[in-house]
Amino acid sequence: MLYFQRFTKVRYLILLVKLRRARGSPYSKGLRAERVVRRRLEEKGWLVRQSKGSRGPYDLYALKGGRKLLVQVKSGKSSFSSRERTKLVRTARKKGATAALARVKGKKVYWRFM
Repeated sequence: MLYFQRFTKVRYLILLVKLRRARGSPYSKGLRAERVVRRRLEEKGWLVRQSKGSRGPYDLYALKGGRKLLVQVKSGKSSFSSRERTKLVRTARKKGATAALARVKGKKVYWRFM
């Protein structure tokens, strides 16, 4: 009986993790969009690092030939408030970088540099 209880508990936890990261969740859509932008930048010769947890004003930090780029990635119809924009621009100035917004719709990436 103990084995069965432990087995079902483990399966339940695995199911919870899968549900949280379900294909249509905002979290997974954001990660997918970040991967698309990251690949595009790497194809153009940028060295890209992802901000862990993406809790700060930028999602991606890119370097190429002494240039720095801080990128906030948005997917679909998610909004980018003026407060977020101000925070991103201030952080970029402090780090001597260029601030950019990358909006991903499907496989297309639309850029806005600030």
